[in-house]
Amino acid sequence: MSEDSRRNSAVNVAAFLKVYHAHLQDLPLSTARRMYKGGVRSGEPMRTRIQAQEMLSKVPPSQRAGVNPQSATTHTQDYLGGKDASHVKAHSNGGSNDPYNIKWEDQGANRARGSRDMTLQEQAQLGMKWHVDNLTGAVKAGTKATPMGIAIGAATAAPFSLLTNALRVVRDEISPGQAAMATAKDTAMGGAVGGVSAFTITTVATACPPVALALTAASPLLLTVGVVGMVYEFFTILKDHQAEVEAYYESLTRQELANLQTIEAELVDQHQKNLDFLCNAEAIDQHLNSRSPEPGVAGALKRYQESRAIAASLGTLPEKNSQQLPRNSQKFLRLGH
Repeated sequence: MSEDSRRNSAVNVAAFLKVYHAHLQDLPLSTARRMYKGGVRSGEPMRTRIQAQEMLSKVPPSQRAGVNPQSATTHTQDYLGGKDASHVKAHSNGGSNDPYNIKWEDQGANRARGSRDMTLQEQAQLGMKWHVDNLTGAVKAGTKATPMGIAIGAATAAPFSLLTNALRVVRDEISPGQAAMATAKDTAMGGAVGGVSAFTITTVATACPPVALALTAASPLLLTVGVVGMVYEFFTILKDHQAEVEAYYESLTRQELANLQTIEAELVDQHQKNLDFLCNAEAIDQHLNSRSPEPGVAGALKRYQESRAIAASLGTLPEKNSQQLPRNSQKFLRLGH
């Protein structure tokens, strides 16, 4: 899987992720009333809209987040179920209804405390639980987003891997079976990149509302970057293919030239041998023709034997079935000497 595919998979996942944190206007009337009047005694003024929004913000971000306002509202209601707006400094001791003096707490713990103030230990425990709830909700949201990230990452990587490996088959670098395996591997890798990206981005954005806002604002830009990146990757693959083909044919040209040079050298060498052979044969012919022939059969036999020896040295010895001088003639000549 190329670096371009990894980047495009991550960018496309980020462009399609949606993390929304519930606002006061998203809540149903019963839940919104708790933001305005939770912990407020009868006859006391309810909180302002700004204070009500602060009460909502006391819910851990991941517990009031979703992919849209509806799901975010549902998560908020689920978290607040069974909880009271507890006073850090007891109302009976003059504690204010201002959000800074309020924490969302399980009903059992709040009502068991009665009219006393929260101890520092209890405040620390509530603070720790707030962070744990926030982390737990963020991880849960990231886990839910992972399958979508896998799908987007795989869909982003698959066509480009298919194109790349198909061109490798065309170039005879790999077989169709190997191309299928490589494409499947790249697709799985793209899905893994998308899944990890979706989990990480969603977890962080769910736990941190400013990141979610930035992600929502950047979504159109990320989508554009993803499209441009995919177009760039497409033309990069084609350009790399063209370069590979040119390099292949250039290597063939160099190889063919080397073969032609080898053949040329062999032909020149063989031609020189032929010239040497012809020159040698011509010199011998002149030598034989320039000698004064000896008279009689003995002279003819001597010339025959010399020419036969020369022919054998030059590789032109007559075939074995050619006519030879009769043995009785050779005997007669020896006797004649």
